[in-house]
Amino acid sequence: MNLVDFIKERAREFGNKIFLWEKSNSLTYREFDQVTARLAASLQSLGLKKGDHAAVLFPNSLDTLLCYFSIIKGGGTVIPVNPLYTPREIAFLLNNSEAKFLLSTVQFQKTIEGIQSQVPTLKKAIFREGADSSIFKTVERLIPAARSLQPLDLNSEDNAIIFYTSGTLGQPKGVILTHGNFTFSGPNIAGAYGLQEEDITLVVLPLVHVFALASPVFGSLSSGGTMVILERFQAESVLQAFANYRITWFPGVPTMFNYLYHAYEKGSYKISSIRMGLSGGASLSVELLKNWERRFHAEILEVYGLTESTGLVTANPVHGVRKAGSIGLAVPNVQTRLIDQDGKEVIPGEVGELLFKGANAAKGYWKLPELTRESIRDGWVYTGDLARQDEEGYFYIVGRKKDLIITAGYNVYPREIEEVLYTHPVVYEAAVIGIPDEVKGEIPKAFITLKPGQQTSVGEIIDYCKAHLAPYKIPRQVEIRSELPKSSTGKILTRELKNKG
Repeated sequence: MNLVDFIKERAREFGNKIFLWEKSNSLTYREFDQVTARLAASLQSLGLKKGDHAAVLFPNSLDTLLCYFSIIKGGGTVIPVNPLYTPREIAFLLNNSEAKFLLSTVQFQKTIEGIQSQVPTLKKAIFREGADSSIFKTVERLIPAARSLQPLDLNSEDNAIIFYTSGTLGQPKGVILTHGNFTFSGPNIAGAYGLQEEDITLVVLPLVHVFALASPVFGSLSSGGTMVILERFQAESVLQAFANYRITWFPGVPTMFNYLYHAYEKGSYKISSIRMGLSGGASLSVELLKNWERRFHAEILEVYGLTESTGLVTANPVHGVRKAGSIGLAVPNVQTRLIDQDGKEVIPGEVGELLFKGANAAKGYWKLPELTRESIRDGWVYTGDLARQDEEGYFYIVGRKKDLIITAGYNVYPREIEEVLYTHPVVYEAAVIGIPDEVKGEIPKAFITLKPGQQTSVGEIIDYCKAHLAPYKIPRQVEIRSELPKSSTGKILTRELKNKG
């Protein structure tokens, strides 16, 4: 199925139910279908053709989703652009993606005009003016009498979105996701999370990342739920939104749950509707999970996915046993394997690289055929993540293949050390990397931040690790910082610690 038909089905099924809220603006399912169809027709009138790449440069907003789905309905492929990018990064992404169109807001107009000579493929840039209530109004002024949406022969294999992900080395790479990836993953995500029509979620994860689009957007779209969009994450604003909109489930990354846990202590919030937190994007410490659940009286489901999986591979079951520290079981209709360096499957308890296969698997990498062949073999996607599986089939991520620390012949997984650091009473955040050592090859180095008003010493942290870890796992260096580098989703960037640590 293509996404045009998928959205029409939801509009018929859920009709006048509110789909999107942003401040005082809202759209029902039927209105969303109608507005995106009209905007898509206008884009076609402006020259958008099937297969054209159209970039979208917006902060989190209703406009972001109007642009995404209108481009797709018009036959184009969406290129999300991170609003935090510098002009150099934006120019690279537009050039690499060969974007012909750009939809943005006037705040980025000078930036785009400054780099437009460097981007020869970009034929038309449209900026929402400050006086316009939405991008729809801006385009409507450009094409006041747009024809009806031209029907297109779109199928499940056609490209829908190319998400650019930051690799550990080199420039970002574009992951190609198709119509079929989303029409499969949306209902699969809704089922895995137990989402219902009455559910209301908060979209504060950046919409330039697959986690935001796959879980809150397509999860809600598939189940008839409602979304509330916030431009950026601020713990106090999120907690207030929980109360004001009666949010029932919240998808976020571990640092968000950490901030919410500590902010809740300082404020006065009447939150009774939240039933579930959904943690992905990085490992959530067991200590934080337990504390958060006690504080909010709501469970956290730990899940695992990546851009190449359209957002989901494994999840702790909504109805069944949840295991703290585990990323759960393979979701329905997705196959998983753990293999060693020789490609042989490992037995329960042993560590191997996690592979998955299913209709959620990305088509490949834009203009990177060698990487596509290397990463996707016989339909199996090689994630680069190391995990182990218990006797009951639950997976536990232990780290990235590239993050594995080999010290004096021993394998050390950063997450195990981080879990110990998070149990220390004054540690707020923690990250562990391997650094070169002339004798042992590599040794673990820890970076931590402290809870407000707390103090400790490097020696005290090392002594604490000595009491809880085998000698070869103990960090030989500890650096106490005021903050750790993070991505726009709030994920701790260990690669920056490696580069600057």
